[in-house]
Amino acid sequence: MLCGFSRMRIHCCIDGKLFSSLPPLSPISLPSPKEIHLWYVIPNEVKGESLMNKYMEILSPCEIEKVLSFQRDELRKSALLARALVRTTIARYQINSSVTPKSIKFRKNVHGKPEIGVDVEEKERTTKHNILTLARRYFSKHELEVLTAIGDPYIQQQEFIKLWTLKEAYVKALGKGFSGAPFKTFTIRLGSSIGEHFHPSQNSSAEASEIVVDSLDNTENLTSNWQFMLLEFASSHYVAICTEKDVKTKGDCDNNPLKLTVWKTIPFVEDSCVSGTDTVLKVSGLR
Repeated sequence: MLCGFSRMRIHCCIDGKLFSSLPPLSPISLPSPKEIHLWYVIPNEVKGESLMNKYMEILSPCEIEKVLSFQRDELRKSALLARALVRTTIARYQINSSVTPKSIKFRKNVHGKPEIGVDVEEKERTTKHNILTLARRYFSKHELEVLTAIGDPYIQQQEFIKLWTLKEAYVKALGKGFSGAPFKTFTIRLGSSIGEHFHPSQNSSAEASEIVVDSLDNTENLTSNWQFMLLEFASSHYVAICTEKDVKTKGDCDNNPLKLTVWKTIPFVEDSCVSGTDTVLKVSGLR
């Protein structure tokens, strides 16, 4: 479960009621314009009925109804943790002490999607259909050519998953979802190595590999003013982050890198910063 945002993309309104029965959360300063914070929780590490009940306490009635609608325990737990992670994370950044996880109210855009561009996929994810068959159906001509040129089936599968994760993050950042921005209407490219696959070679630097998006329909609905990060988590997942580029200020430079800080958390129990460890590895997109 992941929750990520930059300073520009916290979209919620606050109900000022105070709920004092829950443990306090460690406050965090808002990220700078060139900074992204990413929080995640590992479901298997969250245990105990009392803790789950605490998470239920901070949800809205609609969220509780949604969580309880899942028949399988595993799915109910995942739904609960996802909502609890979002609420507790946003609450950490509020300077008003009366703002609690439960008091946050969310809005959705006209497409029914929250405005956030983060996606996570398992590295060893399997598909029912052949990779190239799926690529012909969903990906652009350029992306299909990149995948077709890869001879090793395993590497081809990995590049497919990376592309899918990046494209998911982009349509989420647009707030449209797959139906609002079909994958074939835009191309994801590795800016420093057009035509190469997304895994940096031994002679290339991940920090120098910029990921860019090109619209194929020349539509106003798809914009290219975005920057990406592609990460590997715990050797088991790919994580893509898409965030809108800030308006340049005087003295700013395109070469100024984004700063990413990552926390692993069990809300109300423990937090640990894992940036700079083997848990989070840069694949590309960070300059």
